[in-house]
Amino acid sequence: MATIRRLDATVSSLIAAGEVIERPASALKELLENALDAGSTRVSVELAGAGKKLIRVSDDGKGMDRADAELCLERHATSKIEDLSDLDALSTFGFRGEALFAIAAVSKLTLTTSLRGAKSGWRVSASAGKVLKSGPAPAAGGTVVEIVDLFFNTPARFKFLRSDSFESARLIETVEEAALANPEVAFSLKTDGRKSLSFPPVKAKDRLEAYRARVAAVLGRETAEGLVPAVCDRPELKAWIFFSPAERLSATRSLQHWLVNKRPVQSRALQTALYRAFRDVRAKDRHPVCVAHIELPGDQLDVNVHPGKREIRFKKEGAVHELVADLLSRSIAQTRAPMAAGSSVVFSPSAGRYDGGPSSGRLQEGFLDLGSSPAESFAASPGSPAWWRPPYRYLGQLEASFLVFEASGGLLVLDQHAAQERIFFERYMKDLTKTGGAAQPLMLPVTVDLGASRRAEVLALKGRLAKLGFTIEPFGKTSVHVTGAPAVFKKASELKDVVLRLLDYLEDPAHAAADVGRGAAATVACKRAVKAHDPLNEGEAVRLLEDLKECKDGTSCPHGRPTMLALSPDELARRFDRSGAP
Repeated sequence: MATIRRLDATVSSLIAAGEVIERPASALKELLENALDAGSTRVSVELAGAGKKLIRVSDDGKGMDRADAELCLERHATSKIEDLSDLDALSTFGFRGEALFAIAAVSKLTLTTSLRGAKSGWRVSASAGKVLKSGPAPAAGGTVVEIVDLFFNTPARFKFLRSDSFESARLIETVEEAALANPEVAFSLKTDGRKSLSFPPVKAKDRLEAYRARVAAVLGRETAEGLVPAVCDRPELKAWIFFSPAERLSATRSLQHWLVNKRPVQSRALQTALYRAFRDVRAKDRHPVCVAHIELPGDQLDVNVHPGKREIRFKKEGAVHELVADLLSRSIAQTRAPMAAGSSVVFSPSAGRYDGGPSSGRLQEGFLDLGSSPAESFAASPGSPAWWRPPYRYLGQLEASFLVFEASGGLLVLDQHAAQERIFFERYMKDLTKTGGAAQPLMLPVTVDLGASRRAEVLALKGRLAKLGFTIEPFGKTSVHVTGAPAVFKKASELKDVVLRLLDYLEDPAHAAADVGRGAAATVACKRAVKAHDPLNEGEAVRLLEDLKECKDGTSCPHGRPTMLALSPDELARRFDRSGAP
């Protein structure tokens, strides 16, 4: 008897549907994309029973005639491609017939549609993938797709859906993402007969203003007003990114939305670019808010990595990562420097660099209101960081960890370990840049035990490490010898930590060699810096403060923890309910 047998068409249809329709939100996503592909300016969504009882999507798009309405429910029917080459140039979201076929296979589906201006339309009803009825219907003014009893014929999948609250949250999130990606389109949502969401169409003079208005509508005005815009305008990639400054990071990473060619996506390259940009200013338990609109030619990305098209792959993954990370890094640096209110970060293609440029005051109003932070608590002296204004008077050390100063009538508290860690880190990075990563031979090689697989990974980086001044040779089956290193890394114990630190960057090929050097410098700076509970005298405390002033960014350590807390005279007065400064 043959072991391999051909599946029944009904079974194979259900398997194919399961790859695309994982939960109610998957079905809604496909219907929204079809509506947007049809050129809709208004999309209405109605839900019941967390999408399991009812999902109805109505649009005012171009609609379909009878032939297309009947054909779109058949397997492998599509309005998007004719031959294989079309896959490389798709500018739409997906294959209309593929989505409807998959949904119809696991639900009771009714489609009513009419062409624009037509006096009548057509309705097709199907159940479990089989067309039950097809006939004339009143003109719909677009297309209405109604899904009833999702997964009624696949009880195992229905059983593994999560709670109604969880599934409802995913459905709302799907509408929100579509609204973020398409500010010119009106979206509305009714849940169990009650109006839940309404996003009117945005009319704006440019795309940045339109995106910002929709971000405010979706995430809330308070959140949106705390975001800073960054723009990249190049032929190969355009980006409009709104991100939270270092002072307003979130406790959750759920407020991150990546929209590539208007498609909500997940991308390892984009997410690591975001966190790379925030590496110097982010504590481990804080996350940036980010809404990023990215556009690039259709042949530069593959949206068919996963049947649900949520994950994408860029043709030049490393280049996209570097460009987005650089844009965000420069933008973050400008938000932390003294900066005129109402400016944004713009990429200049001709100059090949990012420039802070003036923009409409109304557009950017409030985006750089960072609240009370060390950079704003005291007026800056010319040529000095914003928090620096002598004279300072040393008051003492708290818990042998925090240095307390009186500053211009206010209070400045330094975390001694974080402050010296920042000082050492910037010195090491300066030395690495100055020497160009020149290796200094070690008198005795340093042995680092890694295990066989990790050893192979480190040796694969040998060329990149050599550019930074690290000479590494294989030793035995599970170890390597470090035979040369930049002069700033001298101690054997430090070199072991440095090599182990490199492993954090091996998992993602998007990390540049500079990340390795930065990670090494941060590791050694942390080990060499004065520790909490180490006593310091007044001279050492004042020296630490003066050295911190010379740093490019003295407000945080290289791992993102703050180095200081500042309370201005006005803030002190407010805390004690006084009408003015003492």
